[in-house]
Amino acid sequence: MSTSADSLLEELARQGVKLWVEGPRLRYSSTRGPLSAELLAKLRENKTALLARLQPAVVRTSPPSFAQRRFFALQKLNPADAFYNVPFVFRLSGDLDVAILRASFNEIAKRHEVLRTTLEERGGELVQVVAPEGEIDLTVADLETGADLEASLHDRLRTETQRPFDLARQPGLRVLLLRSAPGEYYLQLCLHNTLFDQSSLMVLLKELSEHYAALLNGQSASLPPPAQYADYVRWQESLIAFGMEGRMKYWREWFSRGEPPPWQWTPPKSTARTPGFGAHVVWQRYSPELTSRLRSLAQSSGGTVYLTLLTVYALILSRYTGCDDITLGTTYSNRHHSRFASLIGATIDVPALRADMTDNPTLLSLLARTRVVAAEALTWQDVPFEYVAPRLERKASGPLFRMVFSFFAGVPHGRLRLPGVAVEFLEESINDISRPDLYLVFWENQTSSGEALTGYWMHKRDVFELETAEKMNREFQALIAAIVEDPTQRVRTLLSNIQ
Repeated sequence: MSTSADSLLEELARQGVKLWVEGPRLRYSSTRGPLSAELLAKLRENKTALLARLQPAVVRTSPPSFAQRRFFALQKLNPADAFYNVPFVFRLSGDLDVAILRASFNEIAKRHEVLRTTLEERGGELVQVVAPEGEIDLTVADLETGADLEASLHDRLRTETQRPFDLARQPGLRVLLLRSAPGEYYLQLCLHNTLFDQSSLMVLLKELSEHYAALLNGQSASLPPPAQYADYVRWQESLIAFGMEGRMKYWREWFSRGEPPPWQWTPPKSTARTPGFGAHVVWQRYSPELTSRLRSLAQSSGGTVYLTLLTVYALILSRYTGCDDITLGTTYSNRHHSRFASLIGATIDVPALRADMTDNPTLLSLLARTRVVAAEALTWQDVPFEYVAPRLERKASGPLFRMVFSFFAGVPHGRLRLPGVAVEFLEESINDISRPDLYLVFWENQTSSGEALTGYWMHKRDVFELETAEKMNREFQALIAAIVEDPTQRVRTLLSNIQ
């Protein structure tokens, strides 16, 4: 609990004042007569902290979110595989106060219940178990000195990234601070998808920056109370009570065209019956000039860069599956209300989008079609398909998609600010294991010449040869260049012309 509350309790004890809690009220008695106006003001100012300090510690349980249910169930199928571990690494150079950094993380854990939450199955049901207090799992270690410091760093970060979480015993955030030399550190945040989404990371970095700066000056950070994850879960549950008929209508129409057609990757790779999760990682980096031209195309067609990239992704999938009716997933952070802006916790939906190119539309027509498909999906897929599927007459039992696309609006560059410390985000330090067959991720980096698209592919090694992964990457870039030159071409023409 805060030092101010503990200090005030000591001061009250010296003055013969006893405090206790009755329901939501703070009560007191004094052996020395009425309290001074100054002391009463201190009680009012610190009421919330005192109530928390004096109330008995209670472990609480609450229902999980849709995202927690989904990621927990999938993780349970492969408990030793860390495909839902998401690392973020920062190089820190300067006079870092490690004790203040640790205290800053712990202040965040005090504010956000989800950082003190584990997931347990009780009576066959998954529940969140919220501890009344707790600290962030932060490990501080020195890197082995030697000739190959880079290899040592890579091995240590990779080991930590691929160490599974025991979600029943630990929250989904681990922190590793590696010291490579005096004044030189590497900070890794490793989050599990039951806790993580990109918006949560932005909140975490902002609060870490503010707590560190305040504590360094012997102060407490002045932050408004955050939204708690349990509030978000209650809001999600309310969605089920209303509008379910609209969702059912949407899915009946979705399947009225039949199940997504069967397909196979081309060229096929001979693989085990159950492919592993290791992936080839292939990077894409675009110039600010080409990024600007792509944005202009997106705006002129009434869409966004995200929708344009999603459309090109569907084109590539058509080329490598021989199928022109493609279903893919896209990640979407479901934070409709401003009250969840300060939330830490997984709010991820993965809507299924169906791209129909059977009529060989122009690229501009396909962009317009994608815009409508995505808007409808985000409107009617705000509850998991698992809730809807039992009410539908589906013949197929397999997943709707094996390919996923993500576009991150917020990036960690420049978000972590520690006084006296230079901070560099190392964006290429990622977890190279993937649950989908194919996963494409994009974001925009700010450069001196403007915003520039950056991204990477993750191709499962047991599904794709490295040669195929690199060829797909080149062809995607060729498609981007082609559509900004002439978006009126029909999709089959575009695909036949790329090399």
